[in-house]
Amino acid sequence: MNRKGDFRSRPYVGWVVTIVIAFLIVIPVRRFCIESYRISTDAMEEALHQGDYILVNKLPLDGNPGRNKVVLFTSPLLKDTASSPLFLSRCIGMPGDTILVSNDGYEVNGKLLPHSPRSLNTYFITQKGADDFLKALQKLKIPVRNWKNETFGFSFSLTTFEEYQLREELPEEMNVHFIRNQAAPYKLVVPRKGRAYRLDEAALTACKEAILAEAGEKAAFRDGKLYLDGRETTFFFFEQDYYWMLSDNVNESVDSRHLGFIPRDRIIGNAWFCWFSRDKQRIFKPVN
Repeated sequence: MNRKGDFRSRPYVGWVVTIVIAFLIVIPVRRFCIESYRISTDAMEEALHQGDYILVNKLPLDGNPGRNKVVLFTSPLLKDTASSPLFLSRCIGMPGDTILVSNDGYEVNGKLLPHSPRSLNTYFITQKGADDFLKALQKLKIPVRNWKNETFGFSFSLTTFEEYQLREELPEEMNVHFIRNQAAPYKLVVPRKGRAYRLDEAALTACKEAILAEAGEKAAFRDGKLYLDGRETTFFFFEQDYYWMLSDNVNESVDSRHLGFIPRDRIIGNAWFCWFSRDKQRIFKPVN
């Protein structure tokens, strides 16, 4: 009877062993190599759509995170330490880069990187031109995004390429009623590990959370100045590399403009592959 019982239990033992081995393989792969995530916002429209499923490359290799790559990271804000919310943005600035952000794009180390043709921007159309403008949108099969009533007209969102299509379609007299919102340019240097970082007004704003995270109670901010151990200082030495992230849909997202520089230990990895989307043409496509 004992031998018979042992014989019958062997298949179950095999299944248990198989499950345990699979578990031991899957968990490390998800933790350290590749993991699937669902996109829950439109921050990266049109590169990624809300509801898409992507694979994220977590391997600690050169180029991860990489310049101009779509990167998944957790919030660096001290108040978010417990919950660690996730964000997805494009890596515009690498450690040590000098960045000038303007309406023409991103000038990184003196080289202009134009806005992606798929990036969303905010525009305005006057009440006088709204009807003809909506007809042009319908003709070109451009979706109406974030349409809002304003004092003298309507605001809405378009990609850079859609703006080009509309300006080609609309008569010249209509273009004066069709305006792109302009944002003030700003310049920043991305902190690099072990290098002296000069703290001007813009840098203090962008680096405040990073400095508090690294220096702890030694750091204090008063009247727009940094004090370390009670002494005013205009320099800081960071203990890790940082990155500057901007979302393609800059008007409907949270990125480094709100979170400041993103430290290396908050980076999860590059968005690598879209394995499911409601748009069938996007399935099994690399994330760009």
